[in-house]
Amino acid sequence: MAKIPLFEKGQIILTNPEDGYYGIAVVLSEKEKTPESHPKCHIAITPLIFNRKVELSELNVEQLKPLEFERFYILEGKEEFSKKEICIGVYTRRNKQCFEILGKVDSEKVYNGLLPFEPLTGLEITFPLCGDAEKYLGRKAFINWTRNIKNTNANNVSYEKH
Repeated sequence: MAKIPLFEKGQIILTNPEDGYYGIAVVLSEKEKTPESHPKCHIAITPLIFNRKVELSELNVEQLKPLEFERFYILEGKEEFSKKEICIGVYTRRNKQCFEILGKVDSEKVYNGLLPFEPLTGLEITFPLCGDAEKYLGRKAFINWTRNIKNTNANNVSYEKH
């Protein structure tokens, strides 16, 4: 049985958030295995979406930043509202989907805020526990991209796919 590769801090991951589309994610941190848990890492989903595989040379790594995803809520008896969330999650370091690694970057240039591993109450910021990175890692970036296309088309403005 082959050993599952581990994500490492600073790796730039080529994701596949939708069949035929590709995105970019960055490993922001890493933590070794403990008796209580698998090795963990924080992964930031960027807003970049492409309709083809891209190479590291095509990216401006200085501009890689986590996506701020706007989640909309409709609750009975209340007006629709939204909340923005930064797309960083706590994942195991196991790259079970064998995502392609494009290269490495200084992860602190991507995000230099707090990166707690545990969702403890009372912290200024927490991130969801996501388990292993799944096949459609970066799905929120694809949803965000399609929203932007709909808004652009609604305003009769032409757009270009990345």
